[in-house]
Amino acid sequence: MKTFILILHAILFASIISAQNPEFPRSKKTDNRYWLLGLGLSIQNMYDEGISYVRYKGTGIAPSIGLIKSTEKKYCQFMLQPTFNKLTTDRSNELRPMEVRTTRFVLDYQYLVRVKEWNEKLKLFAGGNASLLFNLKRAEQLDNSQLVYDYALSIGPAAKLDKTVKWNKRECVAAFGLSIPLLSHIARPYYLNRIEFIDPQNDFLGDLFSNSSIVTVNKNFRITSGLSFTYPLFNKNELKLGYSWDFYKMTTINSVYAAEHLITISFLSNY
Repeated sequence: MKTFILILHAILFASIISAQNPEFPRSKKTDNRYWLLGLGLSIQNMYDEGISYVRYKGTGIAPSIGLIKSTEKKYCQFMLQPTFNKLTTDRSNELRPMEVRTTRFVLDYQYLVRVKEWNEKLKLFAGGNASLLFNLKRAEQLDNSQLVYDYALSIGPAAKLDKTVKWNKRECVAAFGLSIPLLSHIARPYYLNRIEFIDPQNDFLGDLFSNSSIVTVNKNFRITSGLSFTYPLFNKNELKLGYSWDFYKMTTINSVYAAEHLITISFLSNY
């Protein structure tokens, strides 16, 4: 089991390294490479039995940074997207604030190849996605569940449909993407009252991995879908507007349901 966990982590590490390698010869000038810098609005809904049996919702900011490499036949993307949200519930009041602050990190690597081309303007890409999700939740008003986390390292299939459209005399790309992890390494706390996380003597990673397990969609069901519209600018730079919906249900000693609507605007700098 431990060997399998190490292999799963090695897959993500190898994916990150491959994103840095010169996969496509620069001399041929056949590829497009971009640095991505973005900022977005995150709208989250959460029901976590480890905190309380009520539904929380709220908004926050979502910066993003990434690398994109693409050709006519391949598409590679490496993306880091943290979000910082403040969630509340309809049952909160001045005497009982019932606030949960979430810090969520999503690290994705996606590798797709063209599998279908109906014409020059409509193409389908398919491949795989490796994703690391870590969501730390802080409910300071609750003594018995001040700190709760969700962790999942997953691999699964992914696909993207590209449609080239002409707008304002420029060739733009409208895209729809979808990914669903099939195999995951997940962890949530054994029990609540995890205030000892702040103790420097506490072995957080040891605690996390000793409480982890390898599961499939029966214990960690997640689906991520998104729409985007890319508009070309000067010097092969681009502007990208995007919307994504990310939902997951994770089940260990208790269950958590979380959904996020994310609206982003990104600048793609060609290099």
